Parts: sequence; structure tokens; C-alpha cells
Amino acid sequence: MTKPNLAAVRALVADAKPIEAVRRKDSPPPEFERDGVEAGKWKGTTAEDRLGLPKGSPVRPLGVSGNVGWFIDTIGQVQAFAPPYGKGHLLGLFGGDANFLSWAWPRWGKKGIDGYAAELAAGDLVHACFAKGPWDSVEKVRGRGCWLARDGESLVLHTGTKLHSSKDPNRSEPPGEIDGYVYPTRPGLPIPWPGEIEAEANPARLLKEMLRSWQWARPDVDPVLLLGWIGAAFLGGALSWRPAVYITGDKATGKSTLQALIKGLLGEYLIQAVDTTGAGIYQHIGNDSLPIAVDELEGESDTRKAKNVLKLARIAASGGLMLRGGDRHNPVEFRARSCFLFSSINTPPLEPQDLSRMAILRLNRLLPGGEAPDLSAGTLTVMGRCILRRLMDEWHRWPETLAAYRAELANAGMDGRGQDTFGALLAAADMIEHEGWDDERLSVATADGDVVPWSELMQVASMAEYEDANENWRLCLNHLLSVRVDAWRAGTQHTVGQLIEKLWNGDDVGHGLDLPQARRDLAQAGLGVVKRDNGPRDYWLAVPNQDPLTRTLFEGSKWAGELGASVWAGALRQSPRWRCPDDGAGIHDVAKSRIGGVMKSCTLISLAALYGEGGIMVEREGE
Repeated sequence: MTKPNLAAVRALVADAKPIEAVRRKDSPPPEFERDGVEAGKWKGTTAEDRLGLPKGSPVRPLGVSGNVGWFIDTIGQVQAFAPPYGKGHLLGLFGGDANFLSWAWPRWGKKGIDGYAAELAAGDLVHACFAKGPWDSVEKVRGRGCWLARDGESLVLHTGTKLHSSKDPNRSEPPGEIDGYVYPTRPGLPIPWPGEIEAEANPARLLKEMLRSWQWARPDVDPVLLLGWIGAAFLGGALSWRPAVYITGDKATGKSTLQALIKGLLGEYLIQAVDTTGAGIYQHIGNDSLPIAVDELEGESDTRKAKNVLKLARIAASGGLMLRGGDRHNPVEFRARSCFLFSSINTPPLEPQDLSRMAILRLNRLLPGGEAPDLSAGTLTVMGRCILRRLMDEWHRWPETLAAYRAELANAGMDGRGQDTFGALLAAADMIEHEGWDDERLSVATADGDVVPWSELMQVASMAEYEDANENWRLCLNHLLSVRVDAWRAGTQHTVGQLIEKLWNGDDVGHGLDLPQARRDLAQAGLGVVKRDNGPRDYWLAVPNQDPLTRTLFEGSKWAGELGASVWAGALRQSPRWRCPDDGAGIHDVAKSRIGGVMKSCTLISLAALYGEGGIMVEREGE
């Protein structure tokens, strides 16, 4: 037998589960003594624990939030015990064990014990929670998935019925309260491969070749990024930054097959959804940190649903806290810690803050006669478990590996957010594929056989993710300059940008505008022009902070705001302040200007910064 076969046998043995009895196991009748203690006689004796509950209680208190008590129930789930504290609530909390309730808090009748006193049980349980103190379920409950241990270094994998540590992945312990966190019992997930993955048995090389069989827009980059996302998807809650991936391509590009491959690898760890909402996702995921795949998130005319899901992915990247109103005026808190995978033919509108958190992987049409990859469930399941084991074994080097790739991406011109996103993807792929860290892996062999640094392959100028990733002020300014003004010249309606460019160019071009003409035309949109004394063409576009005419230019955009409360002024002032006409770094200034006979507080936009030598609009045209 070969070593891989022996490992498979060990895996089968490790996966074996005891046959559970179908018949219900009832606890002793309440009339029976428990550890020598009669029913209801445990208080004030050694049979009472420090929280005022019977020793050996199958329900363990965690703490209190408001008037709601939190407990670990009889099978390890986390339950809230909230008013009204009825008998049905108690039965649900104690797993239907009425015998224990009747022994601990008996209700006496003429013939002996006649049920249990719900008010006494509820009183002791709530008191025990208050004795434990305030408790936050959002911060303290860790569902299925990977988490960072209390020591800040090791990894904890919660598979629903078992906990595994990266310190010794072959060992496991039952869920429960550990190091201040509660890992509740949940439906079981496959455990990691029960043995170290030797180099010849590592499925990463095979998986990488499978991923390369698709026709990617960036064949040397995209398969590695997707491999890294698979790793990051497993790691989930243990990461400080969770990158997202968006796969897009027309029909016949193999998206469905690729989705089947990813689902086969991640198995029950992956939550797949189609035509979903953000609320539906976070209500389903709960406290788990499992990855989420959303298919057919199309760029339709009504994009509100898609934007809602993208917003959730944006929040999940950093593990942000979401607050929602609940019934009885109780707020509902949720902290998203999942990696998201999107796919569709057309992408919905992606804001700069979305683009900075995801890799856009574009597929081209498949070549005719290509061989389909092996998607058999058994093969992919084993590969996925091996990948998970590799990640646990290599987790100790995550900080070093991530830091190295972030530094390399900084050399490619990426900002901090890009380094977070693409650095996490490259680091996760590296841990799946290799043992230990080596700086030589900052370069990669391309399909052409060349060895190229990642900083060269992922130059910002060549990355689709950065094509539309402009700052907010730049987008707002571009919108303003692109809107038509209700002023006609030579039979043509002009945009704001065209009018002020004609003013700037003057007689250098035909049909130039003089200052009075420009002021009259722009006043129809609530805008003005200011002439200063620093030169013959020291013109500034005056954009009032509040003006109903100006607001019509931003109607339907995110900078419109409300009448009397604009958003565009704050957005424009995020641009660098103007310092001098020569440095080309400044854009705006702040002053009062008379527009349409009324003095108004304005943001002034320098035309020299827009259209002068080295101006930002001139640079854009050159690009």
C-alpha cells in the first residue's frame, strides 16, 4: 500500500462516528435521589454550585443582557431565556428533561411531586445569569468556521461538533465555553485531513492546473487569486481582512463548472445563494464565519438588492458590526465575518469601496475540445479537506507571509486596502501550495516560462480592479463637469466642463467664452466664476454649498443630499487644497461668492488645476 492510501485509511477511521441510540434516554424520575440528594433539597448544601444552581445541571448560564439570560443548553447550543419565563421555555432550555426540572424545583401535590415550579426554576436561572454578569452574544459566540484563538497566534476550527487547534490538528475536543468564548454545538462539517500532507500528496499542484484550464483574462494571476480565495474562505473569522472575489464572463465561459468545482472543494463549508438579499444572508449565517457564494448578482436596472448584498460583503471584509431594529424595541446585532464570492455575466455598479475589497476575475470563452476537470464529489471533498489541513499546519507563518506579499504589492503601486485584499489572497495560496516561507516566491513562473516578480504582474496600471477606483471627490467632480447646463450656444447644449474649458482657453480655440458670458451661462445652473488677481486666467468655478439649481445637477446621484443640506460640498472639499498654480497639487479653496445677485458660501474649483499645464483633466485626456 502506498502512503496516500494509508493516509486515506487513517482518514476513514478518524471520520468514524459511534452509532447513536435512536431510543430516548430519560433521566431518573424526580422521586429518585441524585448523588444522595433528595428532590428540592440541594439548596444550601454541597450539592449547590457557586451560581446557585444544582451541581451537574445540564444547562449552564453564560450571563445576562438586559433581562435576557443566556445559557448553553443540554446539547451545547446557545439559547436566550427571555420573559415571559414559562414552562414551555424551560422545557426547551432543558431539552425536554422534565424529570430534572421536577427534581430540582419540585411542585408538591397531595401524592408527592406533581411537576415542577416554573417560577422557582426561572428565578434561580436568571439569578445565576446575573451572578455571571453582563454578556454579549455577538462578541462571545463563535459558530462554525475558523477563528483566532485567545493567544492571538493559533487557529481554532469549529466544525459544529468538534473543535480543532492548529497547535495539534489531530486532536479535538467538544464545543463549549473555552477561553472566554462560547463555541456552540451546530450541525457537523467535515474535519480536516487527519494527517500531515506530504509534498507528493499535496493536491495544490493538481488544483492549480485545474484552475488554469479556464480561459482567464489574466492567466498568470487569476488562477492563483482564486486558489487564494478558497484558502481565505476556509480561514474566514481568523483573518483580520476577508477578501472577496467577483467572477464574471459571458455564456460558454465555464462559470457553472467553476462554481461546481468550488462547491465540491468547500462542500458544506460554503453557503450558496441565488437571488438573495443581505438580510436573508445574515439571518442564515448567524454566528458562523463560513464563506458565501452569490450567483447571478446581475447588473439589472434596479440595483438596490445587489447593492445591499455588496454592502454586506463590504462590512464582512473587516468584520464590522451591523445593528438592526428588532421586535419589542430590542436591537439585533450581527457581526459578519465571511468571505464572499460573486459571479454573473454582468457586474452590478461597483463603488470604489467595493472594488478595493475584491478581485475581479474575468473569464473568456472556453477553447473548443477542452477536457473538463474531474468534478467527482469524492475527489473534490478529499482535496478540500487536504487544503484545510495545509492551512492549519501552515497557519503559524501567516503574519510573515502576508507581510511579505503586502510589501511586494506596495512596490506594484497598491494602496493599503489593495495590499490587504490581494496580499491575503496571495498569502493564502502560498500556504496551500508550499511549506514554510521563502522570499524567492515573491516571483512566479508565468505560462511563458519567465520568472516575474508579483509586483510586475500586478502593477496597478494593468489591474482591472483599479480602472474605476477613483477617490470620492474625483467622482463627484467628474459628475459635476459632465452634467449639461440649460444654456444653448451655436445650437448646442453644453456641459459644465465644456463651458469652463471654453472660458479657460479663451481665444486659443474657436468660439471661446469671455468672463461675462461664462457667468451668465453657468448662473442658470446656480454656478459662478470668480476671477482673482494671480494672473490673466486665474479663474475659479464657484460651486455653492446650498442651492436648488445646483442640486438639480446632482439629482439622482449620491451627492445630491436634500434641499438645504448638500453632500457635494463635503465631497468636493475632500480634494487637496490649492496651494499655488505651479505645484499642480491643489484643487479647491473656500470663499464667499456672488451668484445671481446673492452672496453664497462656495467651494472654489481652480480652472488652472483642471485645464492648465499638468492639470488633472489634461492628464486624464493624455491617458
